[in-house]
Amino acid sequence: LQVGHDGDRAQALASKRGRNRQLLRLALESAPDDAYLWYQLGKDCAVYDEDAAAEQGFARAVELLVEAPSETCRLSALPWWNDLVARRLFSLKRLKQQQQALDFALGQLALCAESPDFFFALGDLLLDWAADEPARGEELLPMIEQAWRQCLLLGERPDQVGAVAGRGS
Repeated sequence: LQVGHDGDRAQALASKRGRNRQLLRLALESAPDDAYLWYQLGKDCAVYDEDAAAEQGFARAVELLVEAPSETCRLSALPWWNDLVARRLFSLKRLKQQQQALDFALGQLALCAESPDFFFALGDLLLDWAADEPARGEELLPMIEQAWRQCLLLGERPDQVGAVAGRGS
């Protein structure tokens, strides 16, 4: 039996736009400090290229997890942490907040050390930054190469939540 999913096609996305957002907002009214709900809200906004709203959701999720002392030591145990970090880097890149994104990424190196998606997002961020500011190319190009070489060293990681096929190869 082969099952297909077409819910991510443009027409399907348009027809269900707002549905998940409404459900997430209702859930957040009951649990405003639930980092996972904020992460999911960020993902929903990102699907519709609402980068500022996506960043707000991702930033709030990170803030809640990092500020909660009981959670900080367990971030690497969250199966969706690497995906949250990579998605936040992408949103910050789209918002042209490269320095903030780089600062955030540098703080995540140890936690995301096994994620090719993290290193791909980092290389992608730095490449866009170099394209936007060619004078920084000499500084950024070695970092871009290092990030993408790390993707290859790590290889494909389909076991990681949100892993995108091809980023480890």
